[in-house]
Amino acid sequence: MTSTSHPSRAAVPPWGGGAFLWLFKPLSLLAFLALPALADQPWSFDPSLSPSPIRNAASGPFLIRGTAPSSAASCTVSVTLSTTGTSFSAPATITDGTFSLRYPDNFPGAPPLTPALLYLDVLSNPNAIPDAEALLVIHGPTPPDLPLPFSDDAIDASDRRDQNAAQFPLHRALTNHFLHSRAASLMGLRRPDFDLAQADDLTWFRNHAALYDFDHRDRDWSTPLGHRPARGFWQAVWNRWFNPSNNHPWDGNPANTSPDNFRPYTFTNDAADLAVLYAMLRRASPAAPDHRDGLLREVMENLLALQHRSPDNFALPDASGRREHYSAGAFRYGMFESGEWLTEGTGWFANPRFRDFAHGGVFNGRAVWALGEVLAADPQSPLAPRLRDALALTLRFCLHDGLAHRYTSLTPSGLPLWNHPGEHGYLLLGLTAACRSIPDFPIALHPAKPPRPLRDITADALDALTESASPDGSWTDYANVNAVNIAALASGTLALPSHPHAPAWRSAALKATSLWLSLSSQPDDAAVFGPLFGDRRGNSMTFRHTNAPAHADLYVSGHWLHALAIAHRATSLPAALDRANALIATLCGHNPLHVRLLSEIGSISNRITAPASPGLPPRLAWDAYPESTAFFQIGLLHLLP
Repeated sequence: MTSTSHPSRAAVPPWGGGAFLWLFKPLSLLAFLALPALADQPWSFDPSLSPSPIRNAASGPFLIRGTAPSSAASCTVSVTLSTTGTSFSAPATITDGTFSLRYPDNFPGAPPLTPALLYLDVLSNPNAIPDAEALLVIHGPTPPDLPLPFSDDAIDASDRRDQNAAQFPLHRALTNHFLHSRAASLMGLRRPDFDLAQADDLTWFRNHAALYDFDHRDRDWSTPLGHRPARGFWQAVWNRWFNPSNNHPWDGNPANTSPDNFRPYTFTNDAADLAVLYAMLRRASPAAPDHRDGLLREVMENLLALQHRSPDNFALPDASGRREHYSAGAFRYGMFESGEWLTEGTGWFANPRFRDFAHGGVFNGRAVWALGEVLAADPQSPLAPRLRDALALTLRFCLHDGLAHRYTSLTPSGLPLWNHPGEHGYLLLGLTAACRSIPDFPIALHPAKPPRPLRDITADALDALTESASPDGSWTDYANVNAVNIAALASGTLALPSHPHAPAWRSAALKATSLWLSLSSQPDDAAVFGPLFGDRRGNSMTFRHTNAPAHADLYVSGHWLHALAIAHRATSLPAALDRANALIATLCGHNPLHVRLLSEIGSISNRITAPASPGLPPRLAWDAYPESTAFFQIGLLHLLP
């Protein structure tokens, strides 16, 4: 988990994932986006994804182009709409190893372009697994709705549920499409006969591929479940992920490995990450009248319950006997679905090596980000007064009370810096979001001093982050920390454009972005991971982590997509937009596996792993998490106009 991920879920070093950045020289970018043909050119949609998979619906019909092996003479291209789940197919002739069709003109029955995700598949044999797949993003004045089966509660706006819910036909079509896909096949998840409308398949999906806690959804919620006041609950991962390696047996018997003996839980930061995404999705028109606004409200009620509000210390001694000091305003680590707190020695923390709660933890910054984004999305909601109060209380803990326990430090000019720069960056993302709706909200950090407006506290926090950068403009060798900080500084520049320090924040964001865009990677890494991000090593990049196969953590690239999109808006740096488009192209199918990494159910698996030996393709596992899912889609929404 650290600053952006859980150790066994992402296997990252302290302060989060690494930092690979691809060398941004003109020939290098073109070389990646238009890889030379292999001995026998693979099936792909690469020409449709370069330089970007994003299209404006107002621009009208466009060519879907792809490559094929030299031996192939024809193929079938299928396009499935994210808004309806319907598919449209057309035959294509292959000439000189390429094929092209105009969409929607050449696809019988396909509707005119509107905001949507288009799932592309090419098949040399209509009855086989697709030979390649891709994703195109069509936007209009508003972004397309993003797929939600991975996190949805299967309740609609009229309180109908499951097969009777308004969104069920769409979710059925998208889930079936995913579980029949090339990506699912590569992940070992493909189920050729799967149909969400079948009771057994629906149960399987909820146990093996859905984040929502369906186990308690239909109980009587007029009374809370332990400390849990509301039903909306996104688990850390699906039910069958919980086992002895990441949980503890509820009956105390290690020999009882029944899945029911390892109760699911949520981490505070996972719930917060998805809440940010759901708040941002208010810009889109829902594809179906689902319950997403109510689900977000319920999740936020549970997030508010996770905030400690009394002056006592809720931390317990850890395995070494050390006890942290977390008092009023701090967020607890998480909650079991039963409503019991996730504490030291329980759940994830039953493993004494997992110390994500230590020295300030990784929960408060991301909780503040959620509070700020939800406030910005709906400042008049019934929850808004509680959200504002929670924001003020957490800021007091992070920017004042934390000083006494060295969770907070002071910059040379005397400004408070929460935890370390990456966690301070999350805090700032929440503050800059809140400034869009409540810039004058008074907050008292020091109990003996008068309150100050939120905008002034935000400006000080931006100054502190700027001061904490090293002389080269970076903060650490880990890419996720730098991405979060760049996004925070760029967000501050946009949120407080008339502040006298805004040019300094912009300059710091530009300096850090330019540094990371100048770093190179080893040729073997570039061939496998393209423009994704890993660890910094001096003036270069590597994906080779200690005691682990070379891999790219996709949640890191989600952060960078966010950072580059908003940095381009704040600084107009062309290379930032170029790199963001290269990232989105990779995640939409311009990769060695030729698969969509943003799935039809809305999930993102956490990593791509290098092949075991040269000449083999990279490996992709089914390990989709809230972090990778939320961060990539947040970045995509920032990239769209």
